[in-house]
Amino acid sequence: MSSSRQICVFPSPAELALSLSQLLVHESQGTCSFRLALSGGSLVQLLSRELPKTAGLNTAGWKVAFCDERLVPFSDPESTYGEYKRQLVPHGLLSESQFVTIDPALPVEEAAVDYTKKLRELFPDDGLPAFDLLILGIGPDGHTASLFPGHPLLQVTDKVVAPISDSPKPPPQRITLTLPVINAAKTVVFVATGEGKATILKRILQEEESDPLPAARVSPVRGKLLWFVDEPAARELTCPVEKHSVL
Repeated sequence: MSSSRQICVFPSPAELALSLSQLLVHESQGTCSFRLALSGGSLVQLLSRELPKTAGLNTAGWKVAFCDERLVPFSDPESTYGEYKRQLVPHGLLSESQFVTIDPALPVEEAAVDYTKKLRELFPDDGLPAFDLLILGIGPDGHTASLFPGHPLLQVTDKVVAPISDSPKPPPQRITLTLPVINAAKTVVFVATGEGKATILKRILQEEESDPLPAARVSPVRGKLLWFVDEPAARELTCPVEKHSVL
């Protein structure tokens, strides 16, 4: 468990979204280069609704990569980048050139190598890429990014990006950041909403297991770990939390 873990509980997804946008303002202030990694799913709609109306947000120096991506054309609804392109880019906050994307035409192993190269260009220093902010979701099975319970990719320590061809959640072919890269981030934020996440959230945050779920393995080495959850998702938690209307 991260010693700097902070669990923030909000009344609803709307207050959570506002607070997440304010966090992005705070974390990106005072830097000419802000490197962000996003997840897909419900986070796309959440950010697309809130970011365009967030005061004080300057995205000019942003570069946006992805915690994982499905190996499908950008026109496919399963494409995380494709969804951000369709839902967020039209608001004018970010341009297509600010996104670091996979090449979906490549075989999955080559796509992982290609994406690693692009991240190395984004982080020219030696060592692991260290994102300024990385936003993750969790699945009902405790997976995060495309790191699934019991999967061999949880043990990978020598890659920045790993390919997966047998994802238990379709589509089967994906690329994902590895745990060492996730844990190298300066700030990691998990976002979880809805009562359907309550049981798995309690397991991740409160139960010690010999073989921890993927989301429970996220513990930034030198950064901070934030959990942004709404009240329905937090209803089974008995550990200390901070209740907010907004941050």
